[in-house]
Amino acid sequence: MVFPAMLLLLVSCSTTRNIPEGDQLFIGLEKIQYGEHEESDHLNTTKEEVEAALATAPNGALFGSPYYRTPFPYGLWIWNAFSGSKNKIAQWINRTFGKAPVLMRQVNPQLRASVAQSVLHNHGFLNGTVTYKTIRQKNPKKAKIGYTVDFGRLFTVDTLEYVDFPQTADSLINLTAGDTKIKPGVPFDASALDAERNRLAQLFRNNGYYYYQPNFASYLADTSAVPGKAKLRLQMAGNLPQATKHKWYIGRINIDIRRQFMEQPTDSFSHRYFTVRFNGKRPPIRPRIILADLKLRPRQQYSYDKHTESANKINGSGLFSSVEFNFTPRDTTGACDTLDLNLSCTFNKPYDFYVETNYKNKINGRHGPELVVGLVKRNAFRGGEKLDVNLHGSYEWEQGRNVNGTSGKMNSYEYGLDASIEFPRLIAPFVKRRRFFTTPSTYARLAMNVLNRPNYFKMQTFSAEWTYTWQRSDCWRHEYSPLTLQYQKLSHTTMKFDSILYANPYLQTSMQDVFIPKMRYTLTYSSVSRSRNPLVWETTLTESGNILSLGYMAAGNKWDENGKQMFNNPYAQFVKLETDLSKTWTLSHKAQLVAHANAGVIYTYGNSVSAPYSEQFYVGGANSIRAFAVRSIGPGSYTTDVSRLSYLDQTGDIKLQLNLEYRINLFGDLYGATFVDAGNVWAMRDDGYRRGAQFKLKNALKEMALGTGIGIRYDLEFLVLRLDWGIGLHVPYETGKRGFYNIPRFKDGQAIHLAVGYPF
Repeated sequence: MVFPAMLLLLVSCSTTRNIPEGDQLFIGLEKIQYGEHEESDHLNTTKEEVEAALATAPNGALFGSPYYRTPFPYGLWIWNAFSGSKNKIAQWINRTFGKAPVLMRQVNPQLRASVAQSVLHNHGFLNGTVTYKTIRQKNPKKAKIGYTVDFGRLFTVDTLEYVDFPQTADSLINLTAGDTKIKPGVPFDASALDAERNRLAQLFRNNGYYYYQPNFASYLADTSAVPGKAKLRLQMAGNLPQATKHKWYIGRINIDIRRQFMEQPTDSFSHRYFTVRFNGKRPPIRPRIILADLKLRPRQQYSYDKHTESANKINGSGLFSSVEFNFTPRDTTGACDTLDLNLSCTFNKPYDFYVETNYKNKINGRHGPELVVGLVKRNAFRGGEKLDVNLHGSYEWEQGRNVNGTSGKMNSYEYGLDASIEFPRLIAPFVKRRRFFTTPSTYARLAMNVLNRPNYFKMQTFSAEWTYTWQRSDCWRHEYSPLTLQYQKLSHTTMKFDSILYANPYLQTSMQDVFIPKMRYTLTYSSVSRSRNPLVWETTLTESGNILSLGYMAAGNKWDENGKQMFNNPYAQFVKLETDLSKTWTLSHKAQLVAHANAGVIYTYGNSVSAPYSEQFYVGGANSIRAFAVRSIGPGSYTTDVSRLSYLDQTGDIKLQLNLEYRINLFGDLYGATFVDAGNVWAMRDDGYRRGAQFKLKNALKEMALGTGIGIRYDLEFLVLRLDWGIGLHVPYETGKRGFYNIPRFKDGQAIHLAVGYPF
């Protein structure tokens, strides 16, 4: 009875009971009214900033919206009920769950309108105005605010002139005239003016002018000479110190390496222009590791880009808790042009012990808890290496049903050990030292995993990997694994599972004990971060067993001979190509259209009749065709009504998946989406068991499963929570129902997916 009584007390509390005299409770905005204007990207950007300046969340705001409230502002109820209490428990409840009323006095619409009007002026709408009115409600203690925005005329740039810059600086400006941020006809926008000043500052600092700053030049604007136009002059200040007017060069470089912040180095060694200071018999890290990321060199001209790149790479290694660059003139004479660099690096803590508890919701429809316990050792061998050892265990169960209403019900648990080491460099013979956009890495890993599906099988997997990762530019990323070795072994099977294997020779072949010696290369392209319509493209080429087979050929065996072994077990031989493409079109400041395509093919030959089960393709699930559960579609027109076989044999050698999604901001941090998904998998060859599974070009289109649906996304900034409701439109197999929409029962042709992050 205590809880219902407390709830009744809260609900009965008036939300305006504690509103001060002469003030009102703010309950949200009316839709902002805009005057007539011509749509453009610049205007939409201005709108976003105006709305941000005017937005204020009322009590009980729905997903942070300034317009919509929930009918249950429990935070305000609690505050009204307990704010004046002297009871310790009541005070704790109020501090923890209460929310003070948002008052009109606090919102201060006059100030916000003034700020929004400044936003208009900063974006070139020099005559723009923002006004407001208070909208009283039936309860005079409550009020809304209505804003009206009139953009007025957009002023644009007529000409830009650079005045009073030194001759060498003026030459740099002329050489880079094509890079200017301000061109005739562009909006007279304060952000563009700042961008041009910052561009010049970076240009000068990249060419030795260490002390130059953006605010050393200012604009003069004449908006009266040409109606609606602004004549600009960017003028360098005349009273600047002499040090800002000439180039500077790097002198000696001192590197201080500390294990702790307060530690004072007592030992050192020097080499020409470098000095390394530390404590102990030897530096805690080999100096060349730091020097490899330090792009500034003695007797070279100072460069801001090299300075920034050095700081980013040294900080990005994760080895140091703080990295400080201090530049000091060699002497105080006017002729001095040398900067000595003191680089201070303080180590991060050497060990990290971590415990992770996760709840997984995989794209293959399996979900459940996971526990990971691990230890990380930084700078393991004085070369910046990161050693990571962890134990993990999880339990999963399957969700989702097939269109025919069956479910595999294959619950499972797994556990394993994982040990890896990452080197902040490429460890490879005959590789020349090159300049990379990010620090390259070499990654080595050993892992053991046991998967147990009670009533079916127990599988052990052992794997080893050696991988190189490098990036020569901000758009292209390379990943190459010259050796990835995996051994898959069914250590235990039940009679129930044996009967499945006996009935399905294809499954029996793909799940046999096998070595998978692979070589893999992945190329990834990502548009620059400032791109309005970004593109991401990733392609992976994998081969397995070919080098071993060449060795067998050298020993006199035939290339296509079957039964060749590695450590007394057969090994897989295949070539696999998979590509993934995502393209985003920004339709407006609140809407996007995203297209996604994923395709793959795996071809087995020589020592393999079919691809290993772990390498095969499948569709369905939260990031695929969202109207269907994972592995409930394909291959081809094949299906089974035997629940114990569903999930196990609905994989293929060829995959095609197409997605189209429209995303729109509903209000606040809540986004909506509508989507269409299509795809399937196929077998490369007729396996004699799965009827209709083989790929045939003439049937490919009609064998594509099709689904649609709607979804919502809640953006928490650090992650996105996603809920999708997929509705099946067509399945590629016979269901007994004629027509394109061939789902027998509507309830079996839909799926709900709760996931984290966007699907593509």
